[in-house]
Amino acid sequence: MGMQNTFDPELLYVECTRCGQPLLWRTGETTRLLKMAGVDTAVLDEHCMLVSDGCPSCQPGETRFSTRVVRLAQDVRKGNNDEMPADA
Repeated sequence: MGMQNTFDPELLYVECTRCGQPLLWRTGETTRLLKMAGVDTAVLDEHCMLVSDGCPSCQPGETRFSTRVVRLAQDVRKGNNDEMPADA
């Protein structure tokens, strides 16, 4: 029996798409949200991140924000980001 290499979803980087701030959630929150959304965590790896459509810093008073999983393109992972727009 081989050891299964699984990625801990709690290690996903989370960023607000409006202001660019990294988001820190309480322990277990990422896993809980992914399960609620029906995301198969077995397909996630270090090339994935979560992005939120807002955060308490840029939208005070709001408590709910849409989030989605993004997988970084292979060109970006290799550092070949010459063709990426400045605001990407």
